[in-house]
Amino acid sequence: MAISYNNITYSKIMIPLRDKLRTEFKGALPIYFDSVNKKIGNKSLRIYPISQTLQDKRTRSYINLYDIEMDYIINTERSNEKALDEMYKDVSRIETVLFNNSNGGDIPYFYAGMPSVEHNIDIGLPNAMVSRITVPVLYEEVHEKFVRFITSSDKFFVTSGGSFYIVRN
Repeated sequence: MAISYNNITYSKIMIPLRDKLRTEFKGALPIYFDSVNKKIGNKSLRIYPISQTLQDKRTRSYINLYDIEMDYIINTERSNEKALDEMYKDVSRIETVLFNNSNGGDIPYFYAGMPSVEHNIDIGLPNAMVSRITVPVLYEEVHEKFVRFITSSDKFFVTSGGSFYIVRN
């Protein structure tokens, strides 16, 4: 499989993050990936990528900075203190999970800094309070450096390690 922004963002960053948060909340917080916010239950968390920036290119790898945003949505008919307290408690819990895994832990990437949090933002959903958590994530993708080919033609290559590659224009 070719390396792409989506491969790394979803399979290497967002899915492990979702799984870690699902474990923390024990299924009480629905977590989903989507380009738009949805009303799912009383509260939910939407995770989506914002940007990718090359931070460092090395001989056998490169390090990218991915900005991931999470919208914590709590559906309520009015801004009551109980719902507001629940939102602050859950967002603080999410920050704690991120902080406890800031050096990789069992997640294969590192947080480039503490997340930034904005409360009470408007996302266009009626009767909803929203907190947006922006998380900077560093991920190092290691690639193989091809030193020599033992067999090659215009379109086919076999490396000295025995890997077979087809090159397409």
